[in-house]
Amino acid sequence: MNYGYTQASLPGPSGERLPTLTLIALARTEFRRYVLPLATIFAVVAFGFLVWGLGNPPTYKSSATVLVEDNGSIIPLADGRPAAPDDTSRAVISRDVLFGHAVMEDILRAGGWLDADPSPQEKQRLINGITARTEIQVTGSSSSGRASDPRLSLVKITYADSDPARAYAVTKRFSEALIERVLDSKARASRSTYQFIDAQVEKYQQALGEADRKLQDYRSINPDAVPGVDDDVSARIGELRRMVDNARMDLADVGAQEQQLMGQLSRESQVVTVPRSTQLNAQLAALQAERDRLRLSYTDQYPDVVRIQNQIRALQTQARGAGRDAGTPVLSGAAPSLNPLYGQLRAQLSEVRRQGAAAASRVATAQALLAEELARSRKIMGAEPDVAALTRAREVNREMYEDLLKRRESARVSMRLDAEGRSLGFQIQEPASLPLTPSGLRLTHFAAAGLLLATLLPLLLLSLLVRHDPRVRTPLQIEREAGLPVLATIPHHLTHAQYLRNARQLKLGSALFLAVPLVYALVLVLKLADIL
Repeated sequence: MNYGYTQASLPGPSGERLPTLTLIALARTEFRRYVLPLATIFAVVAFGFLVWGLGNPPTYKSSATVLVEDNGSIIPLADGRPAAPDDTSRAVISRDVLFGHAVMEDILRAGGWLDADPSPQEKQRLINGITARTEIQVTGSSSSGRASDPRLSLVKITYADSDPARAYAVTKRFSEALIERVLDSKARASRSTYQFIDAQVEKYQQALGEADRKLQDYRSINPDAVPGVDDDVSARIGELRRMVDNARMDLADVGAQEQQLMGQLSRESQVVTVPRSTQLNAQLAALQAERDRLRLSYTDQYPDVVRIQNQIRALQTQARGAGRDAGTPVLSGAAPSLNPLYGQLRAQLSEVRRQGAAAASRVATAQALLAEELARSRKIMGAEPDVAALTRAREVNREMYEDLLKRRESARVSMRLDAEGRSLGFQIQEPASLPLTPSGLRLTHFAAAGLLLATLLPLLLLSLLVRHDPRVRTPLQIEREAGLPVLATIPHHLTHAQYLRNARQLKLGSALFLAVPLVYALVLVLKLADIL
């Protein structure tokens, strides 16, 4: 066959690609040659995705949202209690509550799994599956559009199942079980807290009584081990020291007075001689004083006045006679007498000595008392560590006992609130609903993906075969690759056996290509009839 190219000479191999029409003709030829493998690939991929889609039934999700309000902060049981758990901690707590054995038994009953009377192994497998398909999210109240409040939290429970009715029943039971179990757990925790605090109150009450008894016993043995006695002893010691100092000063003063009086007494005579004239003058003065006294009441003729006048004249006469004898040192009739100054000094000396003895006695007494108080102070100082330890133990027990009394009362109120279900407020903000449409990948998605991939994969293999197969299929390839003109071509001739084999492969390939849409249509009909 001559294609009649007008080129006089070919310069050599050409790098140009084959025309598109030529490539399409080659692809048609190769498709006929490899129709059975391509059809097999098409059918395997399509049926594989269809089986995959049938093995993954549609998933229906049902969710419920519960609003939880923690009112426990109304009755704080302790000043330094731990902070409220965050969202992660609440999620863990919720999972522990919902996935407990008792709750999962109710879930199996609500989902109808117990109707088949499964074995314990099957129950555990079902529980593991339910747990894997259940999602719990705990968020703060701010996500619901309310003002942010740490006491508010939203618990969202989402359950996925192939049966929409069962998904709804399980989700509804999960939300109800959350409320029931949390309230029951809160009540048990409050009751346990109250019992623990009550036991601690009894313990510290006994410890406080024991501390009081020890302190009283110690004070009964040591009477000075009372608060404030050390201040009294210190004041008493200061007072006694002042008393000793004052008594010593008084004693020194009395001693000086005694020395002075003894000196004066040594210079005085005990007996003195009084002259006669002195005696007469003294008697005369006494009579004159008596006469003057009587004259105040009587006249000069009164007998007593006359008698005293006579005695005065007699004494005056004796006095004049004594005056004439003044040269003699001692008159006749003069007598010695005690010196009054000497007696006075003796009396003063006796008084001073008495005062000195009293001052010495005060010094001795004050020193004895001071020694006693110093010994008492040393005893008190020695007892202070024991008293401080006993007092500290009593105060610590008393403070703990009083604090625990307050906490026990708070725990009692909290226990009552939890028993009545008022410590936590629950509100189902979004109740569980029956899902109408499945979520995630459905059978239609698998079928469309399978048909698309089953169509593209054979075309891609055919394109690679046509473009990259090094064998020569057209005269144009020889001219372009070898740079030589093609004078004629010999068509391919098939034997009878080859012809029958190709015909059989074409029929099988066509059957496979037709079987895929037929099977897809049948599955669609069965799906619409709700058989699959």
